[in-house]
Parts: sequence; C-alpha cells; structure tokens
Amino acid sequence: MDEWFSYREIRFMRKQVLWILSNATIFKEGYWPVESVNSAYIDLPAIRKKGGKEGYFIKPVEILAEVLTRMEQCGVDGLILLAVECWGETDTALSRYLNIPIWSVKKRYKKALRYVASGPDRRWHTTKRRKGETYEQFKSRQKKGKK
Repeated sequence: MDEWFSYREIRFMRKQVLWILSNATIFKEGYWPVESVNSAYIDLPAIRKKGGKEGYFIKPVEILAEVLTRMEQCGVDGLILLAVECWGETDTALSRYLNIPIWSVKKRYKKALRYVASGPDRRWHTTKRRKGETYEQFKSRQKKGKK
C-alpha cells in the first residue's frame, strides 16, 4: 500500500482502518509503520519518538486496540473482516468455512468495515452528532435504508 498516515491523521475512516489492519503486525509490536520513501536503504528504522511522557509503543498499540475493539462489536462479521485483511483469507475459503454463500461473506465484510470505520467516535457511543447504536441496530438501520 502506497498510503501512509501519521498518528494525527487517524480519524478511523475506511482507508485508514484498512491501512491499520494491513500493518497490524507492526502496530502489535509497538511500532508505527515507516513512511515509504524513495531510498536505496533496505532496512529503514522504525519510527521512535524520543522524549515525551509515554513510551514510543503506546500510540501504535492504542490505535490497533481501538480498531480491534470496534471489530469485536461486529461478532462474526468482524472476524470476517479480520480474516480477509490480516490473515489473507479469500471470500471463497471463508464461504466454505462458515457454510454461507460468497455474496454473504462480501456483504458482511462491507458492513463490518462500515461500522468499524465510523470516524473518531465509536458508533455505540452517543455523541452530539449521533445517537449510539449497537452493530445489530446498525445492520437493521442499513436494511431499512435500502428499501
């Protein structure tokens, strides 16, 4: 992936959530992915900010934990999102594992991604801009909107 996001740019939008999941192993180790630069160096150092009140590993771990917490709210659909983005599973394989049609796997993947990528505020929290809703409420609202 050519895109790169700094900590300050993270707003939990779709592209950012997919980027975080594609770099999950790096985040889990407590590092922020290095911005790709045109360089002849093979081993670029991981970003570590010196100074500050917290360890360099806090922000990457927090960002990944936030995405995983949002995915857990989605149950099996969140697991489908995780399997596709982190484990490299195909829609066909997941269809066989879960004994559901391929179109259903794709639909559940997209719904989970829409729920997880809900912006800086978690969907289940009530904010000034929207009323909190569970994943089940979100799914049923999505069905009503398509009729």
